[in-house]
Amino acid sequence: MLKIVDHTLVQENLTRIRDKNIDRVGFRNGIIEIGRLFGYEFANTLEKEHITVETPLGTANGIKIRDMGNIVVVSVLRAAIPLVEGISKVFKEAEYGVIGAWRSENPPFKANMEYIKLPDLENKIVIIADPMLATGGTMNSILDEIKKRGRPKRLVIFNIISAEPGIQKISKNHSEIEIFTCSVDEKLNKDGYIIPGLGDVGDICFGRPCL
Repeated sequence: MLKIVDHTLVQENLTRIRDKNIDRVGFRNGIIEIGRLFGYEFANTLEKEHITVETPLGTANGIKIRDMGNIVVVSVLRAAIPLVEGISKVFKEAEYGVIGAWRSENPPFKANMEYIKLPDLENKIVIIADPMLATGGTMNSILDEIKKRGRPKRLVIFNIISAEPGIQKISKNHSEIEIFTCSVDEKLNKDGYIIPGLGDVGDICFGRPCL
């Protein structure tokens, strides 16, 4: 399932962080805000139960969201750090995992994973946060790895921008996956970057690594 989050504040933040002249602080803050708004949007999909509460003056009907304590948020390092910061403002009871994953610079853009720390995933709602879904190769490998470690109740991807090739690859290999994104961009350049996209999110957020 593909869900484009078209909330006005999400789209305004997306427009702002797409601007090549934005500074690092503004870029990070925009991603944090998108993560928070994604959390609100996703909360609307969770099961609810009707309850009553005693107010100082009587009884009121209300709701309780189920599974708020049954969520695992997985950060794909390093670009997802600010996105997860925003998500954590909504799902305060969530558990967290990290996956250090990156792709090679040349086609076929092979995925590399050297660090994986995940809590118990069995019957959990697992949200994988990664700002960009480009070729889909790295995310496909991440999903394969997660499925080796448990059977989640739901598997959800939060991307700021997704590209058609990545969506098609994930949908083909993991048809049950839910993808929440701000925008679907159609093109990839020869280096596998989304066009018009955002550029290299990790480098813009944190600076270019010195190797």
